[in-house]
Amino acid sequence: MKRERTIKIAILTVVFIIAIIVFSYCTNRGSADMTADMSAPTIPVLSFEIAGKEVNMLVGHKREMNFESVRDSITVYDDNKTLAVKIGLTEETVDTLKYEVYTADGKKQLHEDSVEKVEKSAKLKIKDVLLKDQEGVLKITLTLDNNSYYYYTRIVKDNNYYIKECLEYVEELHNNMLKNENRDDIKTVIETNEQGDNTTYAHVNIHSDLTHVTWGGLKPEQLSKPTIEIKETKKAYTAIQLNYRVKCAGDNNEEEIYQVKEFFKVTRGTKRMYLMGYNRTMQEEFHTSNVVLSAKGILLGISDETLPYKVNQEGTIVAFIQANELWSYNKKEDAFALVFSFAEAEKEDTRNLTDHHSIRILSMEDNGNMTFSVNGYMNRGMHEGESGIAIYYYNMERNSVKEEAFIPSQDSVAVIEKELSDLAFYNKEQDILYVMSKGTLLKIDSENGKQEVLIEELSKEKYVASEDGHLLAYQTEKEKGVVTEIWDFAKDSKTEIQASEGELIIPLGFIGDDFVYGLSKTENVGVDTAGASVQAMYRLEIRNADNKVVKSYEKEGTYILKAIIEGNMVTLRQGTKNGEKYTEVSEDYITNNESSGSEQIELQSYWTDLKETQYRLTFVEGIQDKNAKTLKPKQTLQELATVIDIERKEKTPYFYVYGHGEQAGVFEEAGEAIDLATQLSGVVISPQQNYVWEDGNRVAWYRNFDVDRFTPNAGENTLAACIRKVLAYEGKKTDVLAELGEKTPEQILSEQIGTEAVRFRGCSSADMRYLIDKGVPVIAMKNATEAILLIGFDAETITYVEPSSGSIFMSAFGKIDEMMTGSAHTFIGYVR
Repeated sequence: MKRERTIKIAILTVVFIIAIIVFSYCTNRGSADMTADMSAPTIPVLSFEIAGKEVNMLVGHKREMNFESVRDSITVYDDNKTLAVKIGLTEETVDTLKYEVYTADGKKQLHEDSVEKVEKSAKLKIKDVLLKDQEGVLKITLTLDNNSYYYYTRIVKDNNYYIKECLEYVEELHNNMLKNENRDDIKTVIETNEQGDNTTYAHVNIHSDLTHVTWGGLKPEQLSKPTIEIKETKKAYTAIQLNYRVKCAGDNNEEEIYQVKEFFKVTRGTKRMYLMGYNRTMQEEFHTSNVVLSAKGILLGISDETLPYKVNQEGTIVAFIQANELWSYNKKEDAFALVFSFAEAEKEDTRNLTDHHSIRILSMEDNGNMTFSVNGYMNRGMHEGESGIAIYYYNMERNSVKEEAFIPSQDSVAVIEKELSDLAFYNKEQDILYVMSKGTLLKIDSENGKQEVLIEELSKEKYVASEDGHLLAYQTEKEKGVVTEIWDFAKDSKTEIQASEGELIIPLGFIGDDFVYGLSKTENVGVDTAGASVQAMYRLEIRNADNKVVKSYEKEGTYILKAIIEGNMVTLRQGTKNGEKYTEVSEDYITNNESSGSEQIELQSYWTDLKETQYRLTFVEGIQDKNAKTLKPKQTLQELATVIDIERKEKTPYFYVYGHGEQAGVFEEAGEAIDLATQLSGVVISPQQNYVWEDGNRVAWYRNFDVDRFTPNAGENTLAACIRKVLAYEGKKTDVLAELGEKTPEQILSEQIGTEAVRFRGCSSADMRYLIDKGVPVIAMKNATEAILLIGFDAETITYVEPSSGSIFMSAFGKIDEMMTGSAHTFIGYVR
């Protein structure tokens, strides 16, 4: 009996072991099945000593970068033409420190030198290679342990910028605000008015009230010394940003930690310093050791109203991004998971906290598995020091994160997101990754890294993708004409839509799985009021996943010029036709009902007296348990990561917006860039790294007396006359009439003057004061052929030449803008 029992136990043990082996094989086949925490950072950081303070901490790049992507800071060197650099967070000795100075666009090297066997600091001797107020780029190359790392900052020679006074003033203001001291001094420098939102601590600015500027009842305690970044410095102003973390007692008297960015725009008057702009943002770090669940949902605390989140179809699992960390919560399992973060709870390292990256949730499956991307600079891990897009797949059941592909780049996070994040979808069943970049659709086998080009050279206006990336619609040429194909990557299937003869299908976007498109006749091609080409649509249709039209919109005599899809709403920009010209009329709106799990979980605000406006992911059916467990998924290690090198055939000429200390966006249109920069009190940088527009860097009034009255010559319209006058002002001459037949006005100006000429569409005459102040006569277009020339301004009016009469007038800004409606408020200027 005893022997039989022993045999049974032995058999069960063998069966159990075999079951474990089989289960392990089944769950881990197709991967190395080795998991580990992300490796710690190793690349040193650099900083500079200016006026006795450590400023402008630079991260190291493994690849040489495009200069326009690394212009975050500007470093001032002194009259002795030296610059003190500090090397931090490394125990190794630097073999060589090489430094080079380039022009702002990186096209010309101005200086080169090196320092051997550097310890923890070095003095860089910079020759007098930059002109007065000229910005250059300093590139530093550190070589240690046979590895080279690249660091970048803009530099400028000190020209009475009063950097020392600016830094001391900012430090004093920061301390007074943080400690709630010298309130009368603070009250005199802020500009409290209705523009300040005094209901939240998430965003405080110069227009907020004294209570919010001085942190109310939060009583913050600074956790570390702020890192100081000089963002801009000129005679007119200096912009400085402080980055730091604080802890505060929360509503439940728990210790809560916040990431803070504090931006100051200051200037020195004749007797004292002045605060021109102030902006402070704070985001609460999500820590499950605190109370983060209530009966209603997940408490996010002080956060942003645009916090990204995604919900599964059933409405039981939600993923969200808070303070640059990706979290997931499974209501059924009552479990949180910290899916991705560069920060380490066990060790505070400033390299982990730099935020030159962003996280995007690309798609979520019903079971909670999701594909997400990390875009920008990689703080640590297998791609430490590289920039690009890392695409990951999170397996909720296995509690693991696997990198599916890495796309390296030499650009900033804003450019990376614009160019490389058009579409990314991971088909788990087939282990296939689909990536769209710059009009090229790639199919990548994640197991062996094999790449296949499915489509290439698709222009931006010819394709659209669904929000989660699993649907792509695009125009393609076939023997029977132009057709629109809809590719479902989740099913690896295609649907084709054929337009009637003489018609086109214009892809507009997706609402959920429903395809939104416009119908246009080939003869409906024309120009808008600014002269830009447009393919007008006479009807809009919405087609569901079963390829059936479920909604249509058509209005007699009115054409659809553009459709903007936000959520379930489509905004239609419409116009009427006169010959080949379309003039915009009032907008219209249509909605489409597409149900999803997001109806079960919504981001909502709530209020407490201490922390004021906060946010919560509210579950419609509520939450029962308030003590959820927390998981930290491991990263799946692979023998060979899939790296996708995408060839860029040509570089897109972007306009870069910087505001409140950040690169806020990149645009192909200067007008759109100025619109954002105006909101942020920021600057716009041209493709060749020149200042196109700045907030506040101009005089109160200006008149260009070198430009006098003029009238059109024989055969000229007023636009041609304005171009001819601008060229004459710059000492240039050409046959404008002949050139206008082949070139745009800005092309003529660029070629003749030898500088960047820019078309500003959708701007106001007030915006043009910056260019006029620089001595640039600005062409203001009434329509495609008629224009006036702006030559001066004061606080309320613009001075301009009217070529049709040869007279000089002064008119209010609003009157000038009314004259520009026929061109959609288009101006033409150039960089001086």
